[in-house]
Amino acid sequence: MSIIKVGVIGVGNMGSNHVRSYMALKHRCELVGVYDIDDKRNKEIAESYGVKAFPSAEALMSEVDAVNIATPTTTHFEIGMQAVEEGLHILVEKPITNLVEEARSLLQAARQKDLIVQVGHIERFNPAIQALPGILQKEEIIALDVQRMGPYDPRINDTDVIQDLMIHDIDVVCSLVPGEVKEVSAFARRVKSRQHVDYAVAHLLLSDDVIATLTSSRASNKKVRRLTITTLKSYIELDYLQRKIVVTRRGGFMADNADYQRENELEETYSNDEEPLKSQLAHFINSIENGTRPLISGSDGLEALKITKGIQRRVYGRDGLPDTQDECHRVKA
Repeated sequence: MSIIKVGVIGVGNMGSNHVRSYMALKHRCELVGVYDIDDKRNKEIAESYGVKAFPSAEALMSEVDAVNIATPTTTHFEIGMQAVEEGLHILVEKPITNLVEEARSLLQAARQKDLIVQVGHIERFNPAIQALPGILQKEEIIALDVQRMGPYDPRINDTDVIQDLMIHDIDVVCSLVPGEVKEVSAFARRVKSRQHVDYAVAHLLLSDDVIATLTSSRASNKKVRRLTITTLKSYIELDYLQRKIVVTRRGGFMADNADYQRENELEETYSNDEEPLKSQLAHFINSIENGTRPLISGSDGLEALKITKGIQRRVYGRDGLPDTQDECHRVKA
């Protein structure tokens, strides 16, 4: 198979990082060029990396095998459908689309043409997260608690903290505890934004009665990215930023004291050398080359979006969201 030709649509803060990472994968793919609605930004990024600045998304799509969509969420569906019509594979930033019915339509169209759709839930490429399934292999999970918190970013003013930040953890939790989400409750408040909530807490009852508590904030002065898991045998602490996992287990009874158990702590730090974004893009190229299902497929992105919308419904009320009831069938009404 000839080398995969890729184009990036949307070269804002995130999109420009995608461009940089594709350039580091020259041995795996060819970044043909970029397109952004901001013509000045479009040309600046293209010149910086020595690629072509296309005058339109359509012009870019005519010269590539795959597109990387890093535009505002409300545009994902339209651009994604254009790409499918051109027979192109897609990597789309999270969330997959703005509305659940859009995601369903996009995935149906892509399946009909046997096209790869990967969603940019980048935390699944964090080395610590990738190590978790092995650690949990012989564990029975009781509960998970996730905190994703940080300062307010005025650039993100078109969505709330649930769709902006919490969706990362929804995807991670669902990958660790697959199956039905039985119940959802949620609470939130506005702090910095006029329309959108900036602090939210959601409680999910998962398969096998596993309890997940997700806290997301963009009104906190400290940046925190932490996941803790309570199992029957262990207490597992994962720091996304340090890419570190600490597992605490109770040891056997001491021979001279039947009332005392040793507490054994195992700490493992995972390498910071491999950038998750670069790993994500390399995985996308590999999926295209081999025709294999991506780690985060379009269906995974759809499930994360369904649960996100269910949580938003708990916060704003049904009238505050345009979705229909069946769009969140995994979430108990």
